[in-house]
Amino acid sequence: MLNEPILCEFCVTENELRLELQERGIPVGKCPLCHQTGGRALPATDNRVTRIFRALVRLNFSEWDYNTHVGGESLQSVVFASKAIFNLSAACSELDFEEVFLAMEGELGWYPATEEDIALGGGYWDGGILDGLRARRNPKVEEVVKDALERNCFETEPAARKLVQTLRADISQVVAAGTEFFRGRVGVQARLRKKNPCFQVGQDFSYLPYSGKHIDRPPLTLATEGRFNRARVSILYLASDTHTAVAELRPHPGHLVSTARFRLKRNLKVANFANHDIRNFLSDSRLEDLRMILSIADVLNLPVQPEHRALYAITQLFSDALRAEGFEGLTFRSSVGAGTNLTCFSSDAFEILEGSEGVQEVISLEYRMAGMPKLQHDYDQEKFVKDEDGPLATLIHGMARQR
Repeated sequence: MLNEPILCEFCVTENELRLELQERGIPVGKCPLCHQTGGRALPATDNRVTRIFRALVRLNFSEWDYNTHVGGESLQSVVFASKAIFNLSAACSELDFEEVFLAMEGELGWYPATEEDIALGGGYWDGGILDGLRARRNPKVEEVVKDALERNCFETEPAARKLVQTLRADISQVVAAGTEFFRGRVGVQARLRKKNPCFQVGQDFSYLPYSGKHIDRPPLTLATEGRFNRARVSILYLASDTHTAVAELRPHPGHLVSTARFRLKRNLKVANFANHDIRNFLSDSRLEDLRMILSIADVLNLPVQPEHRALYAITQLFSDALRAEGFEGLTFRSSVGAGTNLTCFSSDAFEILEGSEGVQEVISLEYRMAGMPKLQHDYDQEKFVKDEDGPLATLIHGMARQR
């Protein structure tokens, strides 16, 4: 194997290509590309390695980025400069990378003859430019989203259910009994201090966290509209860790937050929109299935500002469709925490772990900001048009900013 270009697990970012190298690779001494030792490696010409590489290119980049005929840079330069697929040190030059890249690109070219070999080009001479899976949403999902804001929920649910039926095999997941999740609620049940403490300096407070029914799902009479529930529909919102559970509440500095662990009493069938292994989507048609999943996931975890709560009509529609198709909940990535969220529709699935309750104080919030394109007030009005100020435009704008 050392007589041909190889890739080791340390050459790549933490993605499915690294997993493949770790699972099937052979231990090597010093990697000729990244110069690290002790890794597992496969030939860069390995068929499955090249297919995963192509799938990751399609996931992270658009042809506009890497096709020089339409104004992009070379694919090799784009991939080398990005950390999306490879994680090479500054000591590795693009010339070092070239041999491995050419081996992966192989003899297939951009327009392979069979559907099983992933295309990197869409036929730009006929206007067929491939957009990255993250760069363009599935049109069927966009149509459902648009209808959800313009029509009654019972009119649009059949179309949403059809999308779910199409993806059932890819999104179905069983969460095992005994798995634990976390829930938070702003506030505490009581603040207490000792009676007549001796030698007390200042006030030492202890806190009684919410517990039992006070941190469980709300009763129907108090259930207000949420991301995945309509008013007077009570469901359980959970997170994979305490930090994410607290962050999802959007608390302010100084808030006290009660937390508790919940344990799954039985296996739970959920729709998984949190993570997908691209190795299950290694063809052009399968990548389009993944685009549909990612498009729905984008909608599900988009942060919704209080002034745009009308957008909940979309997430509630997908929740209704999933429940109607037999799913007992869904998982999706948190947009404010590092973990994932689980929303459970079933009332008998979880139990609170007695004694797991705690209290967290929100010390500070971290704001990450990025400069946005701006115009001077004397901009040429003939070159621009104002974006409409409606729920759908707001949604699309938010999703575009996320990308």
